[in-house]
Amino acid sequence: MKTRLCFLLAALFLLAMPAFAQNAAELRSRMAQRLPGIDDLKARGAIGEDNRGFLAVRDEQNASAPAVVFSENADRTAVYTLIAKETGSTPDAVGKARAKQIAAASRAGVWVQDEGGAWKKK
Repeated sequence: MKTRLCFLLAALFLLAMPAFAQNAAELRSRMAQRLPGIDDLKARGAIGEDNRGFLAVRDEQNASAPAVVFSENADRTAVYTLIAKETGSTPDAVGKARAKQIAAASRAGVWVQDEGGAWKKK
């Protein structure tokens, strides 16, 4: 009985792997397509990187910023969830760790939020 259950779980996992890989590839593709627009919005100060690993609108005057932020954050949520499942962590912890990496790698002049919630230009 236990062997059958293990075999069944392994088979289900193997069947689900292509869906996870395809989903990850689709996420990467969408995020890569948005990146030039995100970089432009960051350079203009319209958006910034918050301390949870997500984009935030900094300038409400920019009409395209909210749509880009919404789409990117939806995909980041999915990525953080996938990573959390793989590592045994939580999406929140993954996002916060990613926020530190993003802030460290950001160009000068980009808005980033520190751990305490204060916004500053890098």
